[in-house]
Parts: sequence; C-alpha cells; structure tokens
Amino acid sequence: MRHHAKGVAVITAGLDVPAGFCATSLTSVSLDPPMVSFTVGRGASAWSTVEQAEHVVVHLLAEDQEELALRFARSGAPRFGPATRWHRGALGLPVLDDVLAWLAVALVRVVPAGDHALVLGSVVATGPGAGHAPRRPARPLVHHDGVFGGFAPPAAAPERAVG
Repeated sequence: MRHHAKGVAVITAGLDVPAGFCATSLTSVSLDPPMVSFTVGRGASAWSTVEQAEHVVVHLLAEDQEELALRFARSGAPRFGPATRWHRGALGLPVLDDVLAWLAVALVRVVPAGDHALVLGSVVATGPGAGHAPRRPARPLVHHDGVFGGFAPPAAAPERAVG
C-alpha cells in the first residue's frame, strides 16, 4: 500500500483527556447522509478513547502541516503539548487550530479488522480552519511511499466533461 497516495488526517477524541492519532485511511462513504470511515490500530494509545467515544473530530491537514502529522503519528509523542495549537470546540472535543477543515463525526459502527478497527461515522458538523479564522487557501498533505508531501495539480488542468 506504500504505492497508494493517501490524504492525511488527524482524528481527535476525549471529553476529559484529549487523545488523537494520524490517519491516512480516511474515506468518504456517503454524501446523503454524509458519512466517513477510517481505521485505527487497536494497539494505538488513542484506541481506548476512540473505542468508548460517541463522537470524534476529523481534521484535514494542509501540505505545510507535516510536523503536526508526525507529532500525531509518533508513539509516545506529546500530541497535545505546547507545540500543538488546539481548543475545545465541537461537542466539547479537542479541535486542532489552523487545519484545512474539520468534521465532527458521530460514531455509527466499529468493526474489528485484524490488528485495526474500521470506524464508520456520520458527519454531524463541519467547519474551516478549526473554529478560528479560515486558513489561507492551501493544498492537502499527502502520504506516499512512506513520506509526506504536497499535491501539485497540473499547471493548466483541462476542462472536464460532466455527465
């Protein structure tokens, strides 16, 4: 799967103690109603918080947020330490500042899948810039072949036919 390019998200949860992890498995499942899915390792430090949560917040990262992605990807890293700008936002959950966008998600189903769990959720709220001023226009952070990078669209994208 290293050859498959993926968008990068950080998932947060925890009404009392914040928890979070970096995910490259975020997928849009349905537009009506809006639903997403992601996976979380059942050995991850955030697993017990996610497993017991009613809601989580999904944060879409910009290409200049590799450091933030790495902080939430590293085991034992101080994810909500001084270097992380965040606040309590949607539903009292930890919301990261200055992300491309966030989605508050009600967990619908958690399915064991090997050493991970597949989480299916219904989007209940969304917002740009994690509750603060919207970010400047930015491209998404992408993960491919073990490294983070940006997405550069073609200089002159051709018109696409719809239908």
